[in-house]
Amino acid sequence: MKRLLVFGEKTFKISVPDDAKITFGPWSPPNKKGHWDEGSRQGTLRIYQGSKDNILACFANVSGFRDLTMAYMEEVAKEEGATIWKDDEKGYMREDKVTRKKEWVADPLLTDKRKNKK
Repeated sequence: MKRLLVFGEKTFKISVPDDAKITFGPWSPPNKKGHWDEGSRQGTLRIYQGSKDNILACFANVSGFRDLTMAYMEEVAKEEGATIWKDDEKGYMREDKVTRKKEWVADPLLTDKRKNKK
């Protein structure tokens, strides 16, 4: 079984049989003039068993996907610090104390979720 990470309107993981055929493209083909109807341009991930006559799944509003067995890292910038506002007879003064660093993260989606749980 392959494990796919699918992202778009929702982010989810799915197990797919090794011999399944996977396609990705617009919801429907363009019209005779070569234009898509509104909404048809959104990505669609389709999974077939054997031939296109035997569709197992179809997911709309997908912007991309990847096989989780592939090594993947992303460079992420992190900023930590504070902005301090001081008030005196001359008016307001702003002081920023920020440190910036970049690092390579193996799974940036997990990093984002940890931040949201705090």
